[in-house]
Amino acid sequence: MSEELKIECKWLGREVGSEVDRRFYADIGLAVGEDWMTLLEDLEASTVRSHVRGCGYHLAQWFAANWWRLRWEPEARSWWKDADWRVAHSIAAAGGGDVWPNVLFVSDGDSLGVASVPRPKGADFEPVRYLNRVLARITAAEFEQKVDSFMEGLLSRMHTFAIAGDNLPNLWAEVLSERQNPEAAQWRKLEALCGYDPEEAPVATIEMLLEDKAHLGGKALEEMAAQGRHSIAAVLNPILELASPKAKPTVGGFRGKMPNLPVGKKHDTKARPWEQAASLAQLARKEWGLGNQPVSNKQLADLLGTKPSVFSDRTKASTPIPIALRTGTNGRFDLYFDSAWANSRRFASTRLLGDHLYQPDTERLIPATHAKTSRQQFQRAFAQEFLCPFDALLDKLQTDQPNEEDIAEAAAHFDVSPLMVRTTLVNKGELDRETLNWAA
Repeated sequence: MSEELKIECKWLGREVGSEVDRRFYADIGLAVGEDWMTLLEDLEASTVRSHVRGCGYHLAQWFAANWWRLRWEPEARSWWKDADWRVAHSIAAAGGGDVWPNVLFVSDGDSLGVASVPRPKGADFEPVRYLNRVLARITAAEFEQKVDSFMEGLLSRMHTFAIAGDNLPNLWAEVLSERQNPEAAQWRKLEALCGYDPEEAPVATIEMLLEDKAHLGGKALEEMAAQGRHSIAAVLNPILELASPKAKPTVGGFRGKMPNLPVGKKHDTKARPWEQAASLAQLARKEWGLGNQPVSNKQLADLLGTKPSVFSDRTKASTPIPIALRTGTNGRFDLYFDSAWANSRRFASTRLLGDHLYQPDTERLIPATHAKTSRQQFQRAFAQEFLCPFDALLDKLQTDQPNEEDIAEAAAHFDVSPLMVRTTLVNKGELDRETLNWAA
């Protein structure tokens, strides 16, 4: 469930430092719901308080400089090793000589995950120690509204005291202007999805995505941008080659035709992506008479309008990810897989099927990327529930403490990987999930 983001500034007096340091010195609090991410122990005063004392101007500067990446860039692979990603997503990088909390904002496009993970041990010279571990989620609209309000309050104070000669007002005005301009906003969004700060991405890269000469579709290319990041051209070029006009699929490709569901029975748009996906998968199984039984290769191939040999074939395509390319109307597709393993192909094809059922059928490319966007969360959750229904899985396991043998047996029964079974049990709270290592 999404919660309220709080960014509070209670202005304090200060006699030392620059005019900015003095005018913007404050008790600063960040919270999601009632959980203060700035809860700290003041080591010198031996007290605990919910707000950190620092310069709000530096926090505002960090929000303004990183707004586009905060709003759109998903979690990067091995992000804890990526200093550039961490600087753009962790408040700890706000700087200015203050000790900020290790709070990260991570977008999936529709919402933002917010994580506060205190470091196990701060530096000896740091005067405070943060205490509260928070993992929460807010809507994108909530993020935009609260950051806007914080910026307005700070810039109003700046105007009141006639503080001039700094770039923050111009920087924030530029962000607001770009947000109101659809073309500028799309450019900045693509830069962020590719992992670049504003004006840092190669112009040719963004132009390639915007021009879309192969007519793959804007939303599909945004997913590809999140997948490829700085290497988007290398990731996209093999797909562009497969998308060139041809009478039949090339090596590693399979032509098929995907089914549809009755209009008006697709999904609840107010639910989270994985909830929508599970509901849609349950509906699809019911509509297609699959019940709670395992889906055989023949049944899945029949649904995809292709032959069961698609799952036993060992020929891989040149694509770096599984994709479906629409070849015309009436649900006809060319399917391409990046793996020769049957379980991987079953999972990938079902991801593509779920996307086809969920997304408007106006784009040529359906990508099944590794990016952590809401669209990919939906795909994976649909495939899990469609191939391995949760209720049926529990009936098969007959235990609330399954061991590796139980999981392997269930995986064989549903013809999925043990990893999928384990992931399903973790996502549903049946197995413990190791806490994400936000502080790595």
